[in-house]
Amino acid sequence: MSTPVSRREYLVELLRQVPDPRKRRGVRHAVGGLIAVAVCAVLAGARGFTAIGEWAQDAGVVWLARLGLARGSVDESPLRRLFARLDADLLDAVPVPGL
Repeated sequence: MSTPVSRREYLVELLRQVPDPRKRRGVRHAVGGLIAVAVCAVLAGARGFTAIGEWAQDAGVVWLARLGLARGSVDESPLRRLFARLDADLLDAVPVPGL
């Protein structure tokens, strides 16, 4: 029997499967957490990296930790660098049960 989880936890679990294109040195936040923050910010109306960074600053450390960013807030530059390197096909390939 599987244990039910919230949609937020499910989103974070799915995004943890995305391969991280960054070099290990200097990585402060997990790739899944950064993508989860970006998804939530866009759903809340953010239309660019600056707006996503502002949303993350406003979200607070508790919500960021719930989204997988245990080390605190993030600004636009790590998000911009990640999405410049992220392979969209690999993101699309994350298996979503039931779809």
